[in-house]
Amino acid sequence: MNYRNRIIYLVVKKLKISHAETKKALANGEIYLDKNKVFENALVGPYQELSFKNSYIQNPEDYKYFAYHKPKGIECTLNEGITDSLNGKIPTGLFYVGRLDKASEGLLLVTNDGHLYNKIIQPERKIRKVYEVCLEKEMQENFLIKMASGVEILGKKTLPCIVQAIDNYNFTIILEQGMNRQIRRMCFALGNYVVKLKRIQIGEIELGLLNADELRPLIDAEISYLRNLS
Repeated sequence: MNYRNRIIYLVVKKLKISHAETKKALANGEIYLDKNKVFENALVGPYQELSFKNSYIQNPEDYKYFAYHKPKGIECTLNEGITDSLNGKIPTGLFYVGRLDKASEGLLLVTNDGHLYNKIIQPERKIRKVYEVCLEKEMQENFLIKMASGVEILGKKTLPCIVQAIDNYNFTIILEQGMNRQIRRMCFALGNYVVKLKRIQIGEIELGLLNADELRPLIDAEISYLRNLS
């Protein structure tokens, strides 16, 4: 349905003017794509600027991007659970990307960019996510090998992943998969319990030194990385 991403459709939908009026404006060079006059009903990319008579039809500057350290105890099932926790630190109308269960903490992306949401959550994108895990009991022999090679949970074997020990109770794990409570279920299947789970990275975006319930705007390089995800 490429017509929904073309100039005429976007202008008509945004400004509520007629199709004929929009075609005439396009023919007269009154519509600008990335600040250049455009005369054809071209496709418009998700991050291109489109304007007509000093009105923005689409402005990439309207998108906002934040890294947020979700604390333990905050529920991710409703957007309000995140935005209420932020106490007005960010504009309304944003949502989180990269769900964490209530007992876990760590990095979430907070944005109003729906294109990004689809890129991050779809399994075929294989966006790497890095976690720090603390266990209740010491790791048994071959625990990390079994985690890395895949564990049977929810009736299927998890995909191979990268696992590295920190000490006898703690390890990091890199996943490109996102099954429900995957790390907790994997550890339980191998006879151990997760007592602390913290996501520290999504793709090239790192949690860094953010404290729990703090957020920061993403820098230009991070935004560029997210927008260029295929």
